[in-house]
Amino acid sequence: MAISRTGKLNKRLEFLANKKVGTGPNGTDKFDWVPEFKAWFAFKQKMINQIVEENGGVLEDTQTIVLRQNQPKEPRLDWLVRISGKDYKIVKMNPDINPNGFLVIFIKAVK
Repeated sequence: MAISRTGKLNKRLEFLANKKVGTGPNGTDKFDWVPEFKAWFAFKQKMINQIVEENGGVLEDTQTIVLRQNQPKEPRLDWLVRISGKDYKIVKMNPDINPNGFLVIFIKAVK
């Protein structure tokens, strides 16, 4: 699915970063997934070769999403993406050459 209008980005996601949220009783640092920012996105349609690979287990529980590249913060590979209460790890990001273009992110469900 080619994105030519931002109106097609009609679903909402949230990026989460693993940050220190306090100190435990024995002095160890406590970490938790903390929201960074929300963004509008669209699911990218899978091609037939991706569906065949998915049935072989390679792309099981994966999605490809598209969002505006110009965001409040630059997404990082060590972040999670939360969509409708389900968490996904970022597998790969494919930025556009144009800074005002679209970012393609490959995500895999966290079990």
